Amino acid sequence: MKKIAGLTLIVACSIAVFAKDKPTFQIEVIGTDAWQRDVAIYHAGTNGTSNTNCDTNGSVNATTIGNNTNGNVNATTNCTTTSTPGNPAYVSHRSIAQESVHAIFPNNQHVTLWCQAGFRKCANLAAGTYQVEAEGDKAVRIYVYSIVSHKLMGKMKYRVAGSW
Repeated sequence: MKKIAGLTLIVACSIAVFAKDKPTFQIEVIGTDAWQRDVAIYHAGTNGTSNTNCDTNGSVNATTIGNNTNGNVNATTNCTTTSTPGNPAYVSHRSIAQESVHAIFPNNQHVTLWCQAGFRKCANLAAGTYQVEAEGDKAVRIYVYSIVSHKLMGKMKYRVAGSW
């Protein structure tokens, strides 16, 4: 609830409001912590299989006297079994880059902003002042400029993760 109230206050005291643009304001970034989130992926094991094939070869000797038939069968059966072992269950791991930005908002609220790389772009922000725009009541987009050309490189979306 504190986060929502803080962002609502910040949006209310925004610096610039344009007809099509979202409200913007400045924050002071104190520092950024880069870290990795470990994701464990569980893979089920598989059962083994076995297949047996048999071939039978033989001969029949028979003698018929009157209504009686006597005989014997000589046969040999050869079977071959093919087995494929199963695979045991296992766990693989994947790391996902994370950024936690420690910032001070205009109302002097100390906020931790969080970004997870993957579907979005995150940056390890240097200490300094950044222009941001509110993205609803739980996120902001931080304007990131090139140090060399001073041109806007993009807006990076960070979620409000708490306070410090």
